[in-house]
Amino acid sequence: MTHAFRYFVLSLALIYPDIALSAKPDVSSREAMHNKQQAARLSSEEQDVWRVIEQWNAAFAANDAKRYFHFIDDDITVITPSNPYRVEGLPDDLAEFEFGIRQGYARVGFFQEIAPIVRVYDDFAFVTYFNRGYYGAEENGEIAYLKETTILRRTDDSWKIVHIHVSR
Repeated sequence: MTHAFRYFVLSLALIYPDIALSAKPDVSSREAMHNKQQAARLSSEEQDVWRVIEQWNAAFAANDAKRYFHFIDDDITVITPSNPYRVEGLPDDLAEFEFGIRQGYARVGFFQEIAPIVRVYDDFAFVTYFNRGYYGAEENGEIAYLKETTILRRTDDSWKIVHIHVSR
């Protein structure tokens, strides 16, 4: 999830206010909401991929662009319902991510993955899950409930995210 996701959340809150709630959840409950039983059923390779997603989302929730982009491949593509275009390539993704953070409307105060499915096929993996997050400045933020699918490819020493698709 990138800056485009943040734009989507803001647009969603403005267009569909009944989807977003105004109450901010307790950030300390983030870890408690992970489905530990489901994660325990993942193969070792699937657990490796899931750890990458959790670390990437933790960087997202911390508004840490440097750490966030550590997980992103140079050839990233991002599709979200709020964008009339597809974001292509690391430079454009990074520019929009940082712009949203600087402006304050794309700040993340909370992020939570729910009911993940992880599959690995040779050097590619996909992860799909529901998520909820708190987006925007603390006093004006919103909670949004979304679905996400992320595609990763195995490099020599790690998994890198090559595609992100977020939808309502």
